[in-house]
Amino acid sequence: MVAETGIYITWVTGAILVSMAFMPFFKPPYAKLTSDGLIDMFRRYWAHILIVFSVYVWKDIFDGLDRSIMANTRIDMTPYIYAIEGNLVLEIQEELRNILLDEILTHFYVMGFMSMTFSSLIYPIYFDDRHMADRVCMSIFWVYIFAIPFYILFNVRVTGDHIPAMETIAYDLTPEIHNWFTRIDPFTNGMPSLHIGLPFAVWLTLQKWDEDGRWNKFSKFLLLFISITAFTIIYLGIHWFLDILGGMVIAIFAVRMTEKTHKTIWKVFDERRFSHRLARALNNPRKALLGSKKSMKILIEPYQEPGKKQTSFFIAVLLISTSGVLLWDATHQHFPIDGVEWPTTAAGSGGWLVTIEELPDETIYIAAWNTTSLDNRSISSKPWPSTPSVTISELGFALFTENRIDYFIFDGENEIMQPLFRTYPDDSILDISLAFDGNEVVIVILHNDSISLVNQHGPLFYPSEASTFTAIAASNNMIAWASNSTIGPIVNITSIDSQINTNIEINPRDHLSDQTLLSDDIVLDYTNSSISDLAMDGNWLVALVDLGPIDRLILINILTGNQTILGDPLWQSSSPSISDNDIAFLQFSRWDATLEINQQSDNNDVWIYDTQTNKSTQLTTDNSIDHQQPQVLEGSVAWIEIDSNSAPKLIVYSLGEIFQPYSSVVLQTAILMLIPLVFVWSLQSVKENGK
Repeated sequence: MVAETGIYITWVTGAILVSMAFMPFFKPPYAKLTSDGLIDMFRRYWAHILIVFSVYVWKDIFDGLDRSIMANTRIDMTPYIYAIEGNLVLEIQEELRNILLDEILTHFYVMGFMSMTFSSLIYPIYFDDRHMADRVCMSIFWVYIFAIPFYILFNVRVTGDHIPAMETIAYDLTPEIHNWFTRIDPFTNGMPSLHIGLPFAVWLTLQKWDEDGRWNKFSKFLLLFISITAFTIIYLGIHWFLDILGGMVIAIFAVRMTEKTHKTIWKVFDERRFSHRLARALNNPRKALLGSKKSMKILIEPYQEPGKKQTSFFIAVLLISTSGVLLWDATHQHFPIDGVEWPTTAAGSGGWLVTIEELPDETIYIAAWNTTSLDNRSISSKPWPSTPSVTISELGFALFTENRIDYFIFDGENEIMQPLFRTYPDDSILDISLAFDGNEVVIVILHNDSISLVNQHGPLFYPSEASTFTAIAASNNMIAWASNSTIGPIVNITSIDSQINTNIEINPRDHLSDQTLLSDDIVLDYTNSSISDLAMDGNWLVALVDLGPIDRLILINILTGNQTILGDPLWQSSSPSISDNDIAFLQFSRWDATLEINQQSDNNDVWIYDTQTNKSTQLTTDNSIDHQQPQVLEGSVAWIEIDSNSAPKLIVYSLGEIFQPYSSVVLQTAILMLIPLVFVWSLQSVKENGK
């Protein structure tokens, strides 16, 4: 975390120093550099500075909003962009790839953009060119305002995240830079490019309003900067060519909007007017209050007999408020299950979720929840001497300790669930998984040096040789178990009847990430690595591989043998859960492999991977909350949320319908209201234009 902050401070400091160093070269011919200029700049133009730099605060807010919307709606327009452009950006990167360019352009991408934004605002206000400062400030403001709807509703991923062979050079240059980018960028805000939109808007502003050419040098510099930036964002694997076009288009609209609004806006927010109003209010509060009432009356008066502008305002308010309701639904798809007060363990499959609560009075309470109706069933069983673990499938679940297993089937009729059968294996139980032989459950049991099978009729014969097993998983009639070898971990896959038998060598290596870790003297022990957890569903298998400093999740297609690292190879991963095409897992989103687990300052976030689109999406973004035990259910994901300031919660996150029933009512009402408003607006428009 310190390293991430360090690189950011370096960039900001460098941007300020570069901007200050070039002031003598870019200043207007008449201007002089004085130390008093810096003091006067903040005194005379504080509103301008606040408006521009508030954009960075909004960006953080809307980036978090964008992550939430992307997780819920999974709106991804990148395939359409790729259908138009193909691999054009990839060809440019591969043709011109150079290590020196990687370094230079990565720093230029961040520090250069900071310097350009800083200079575009500071130069006019330092040299007291209010005429230009007003217009440049508003152009920058409107560029971002126009970009927000695209970032929220038109998600376009960076090129290096969509084209398999393309690298996100800037994001992966060093671990510090990678973690910084991951923290501040959702990687889905490709269209439009602000790296093009902001400088192009400033350049257009200078072209339009610099009547005497006082800013000619800076204008020419901006044109050169835009050209280099366009190449940079393509080369680094960040933007598409259409993103550049999008940035230019919103810049054009921003300048046009500035032309229409800058006089009205600065009539209210001009620092000189504010100072005058403040002084008048302090000198004669009564008169100031009467003046404010009069101004308010003048402001409201046009709406008593509304014209086209007033009707447009009503339409805008209606659209914004309706969008706000829909946006609320799209970003609030998770809810706690009422009735679960102290969850310590949760396991889910299909439409069921089994919870184990360790209450403050040391009572153990176990329940099964239907995640659709939220009805719960109490679990009745012989008392447990210690808190049991739970393994679940779509048809039932098993509670187990070191020497006992109780198996239950899901029954929607009985309020209290009784075990279908109970078994006490001879050997100590390390873990279990649930398989099916026909319509009958088979419990696969992992012991210290063997694997055994049991159903409700008793033990089953299984040809398990003595070996060191590290993890097991099962799906239908297939069983997978992990073991170690001299070359690394191996997963063995077999059917219950032993007619299918194969093994797969697990490859947790990632060349680029490993080079990055080695640069920090972090050694990954591939030879002695082992699999500590397995999750299996159909043809998919997920293996959690312990590499020493970090754990990596490997997704294996059992039919083809293809393997994929889930999430970021530089981050600590854990807790895989798989069902159909979705895989939920945990990652420390700013994991530092040089620290021990108990020294990490960050909490786990829940991610979900879609095997159909090969995309990972972050479902949680609150760094102050820890998340544990994600479970993929039918149309949702559940996890335990731990906040240091409150009791733990069991959260269900819907992956299905986004909008609630009341949203449909709001939308229908808005449509009915829009019909007369649009009719009135069109009539007013015709009459006013005809005058």
